Formats: sequence, C-alpha cells, structure tokens
Amino acid sequence: MGLFSFKKKSKIDKTSSRNAAFYNRENHIVSMDNFVETIFQEAEEGSAHRKSNKRLVFGKMPIDEITEERLSEVMDKSDFTIDNSENIPGHKVYFYRDTAGYYKFLFQFHFLNGEFFFLKNKISSSAAVVSAEDKTKVITQLTTKYAVEDRDDKDNYLIQIIDSHGNIAYTTDTVYFYINYLRGGEFMEKLKAKYADYEPEPEEDEFGESLDKYL
Repeated sequence: MGLFSFKKKSKIDKTSSRNAAFYNRENHIVSMDNFVETIFQEAEEGSAHRKSNKRLVFGKMPIDEITEERLSEVMDKSDFTIDNSENIPGHKVYFYRDTAGYYKFLFQFHFLNGEFFFLKNKISSSAAVVSAEDKTKVITQLTTKYAVEDRDDKDNYLIQIIDSHGNIAYTTDTVYFYINYLRGGEFMEKLKAKYADYEPEPEEDEFGESLDKYL
C-alpha cells in the first residue's frame, strides 16, 4: 500500500488495543496555544520551499475539500476520536492507523466546528527509526507527485510544498518522521484573522518550582 492510497478497512472496533492515554499523548493540538501555533505554522528552518501547480490531496481528496463525511467514506471507521471541545470549542480529532511492511502510520485529522483544517501523519518503524533511505523515498514521492524540485541538501529531510489554493504540506523530522497538511484558502484566512491578536497564556515553570522545593 502506498503512502497516498488507502484500502477500505472492515468496520472493526480496534480501540481496545490502544487506550485513550495513547491517543491523548499523540494529539498534536491539545490547547488553544497549540491550535493558534498550528494555523500560523511555518515550516522548520532549513525546509526546502516549493510551489506546486497541482492540488495537495490525501488519497484522492483535495486537502481543502476534506469533510467528515468524505473522510468516513475513504478511511471508514476511525480507530479513536477525541472531542477536545472543553479546551478548544468545536475541536474534534479523528485517528486512523495503518501499516505497510514494518512501517506504521498514525493519521490524525483535526476539525473545528465540522471544518477540516489540519492533518498529521506520523511514520514510525519497528526497526526503531525511519531510515535515511526511507525518508528520501517519502520526499521523492512528494516531489514527484506534485512536480516540484527536490531538496538541494540531501542530508536534510525537510520540505514544504504550497499549492495554488494555499494548502501546505510539510515534513517534520524529529524522533519520528511526520508529513503534515495544513488547509489553505478562505477558511484558513478567516481563522488567521480571528486569532491574529491572540496572546498565549504565560507558562508556569513547574520544573523550576520543583527545583526550588527539592534542591
């Protein structure tokens, strides 16, 4: 199975194999601060910026046309769902898992008031880490699929692709390797305008307080 083609899965409740704590840890957007940081996301320093005339898609769904209904049709029943409305009004996350050989994929689709805005695809390996060779395969598939130039720095696995509708695909290379998709267009512009003056709450220095208490 390719990275961007998906086979219909049987409707089996698989949540018993992963508890809620696992998905809560994996959730990329927990707080309002996370949400605002994500919608104003800029690719990591060192990313190769590329513009594509082709529309970014997940499977056959254009990124800015993903809906809960279409997602259900393409991916079938979600493995887990988080209703995060207590922290971010109207925020819901659908998780899906898939495998390809010894690689695992964990997709999280983020919706706000029923509108899709962000997808994070975590790629992990039973071999502990995703190899440089396979990261290169991912980048090559992205650059080929969207007809853009590859990176100049072959030791750098960061790339950002922007389509004609303002949708963005970008990679993150940390402990795990991620492909992220951020919706563009009018919906995202409205979100950015709404939260342009948002100020994050000051973070409490719990670690520093512990040091004062125990050292």
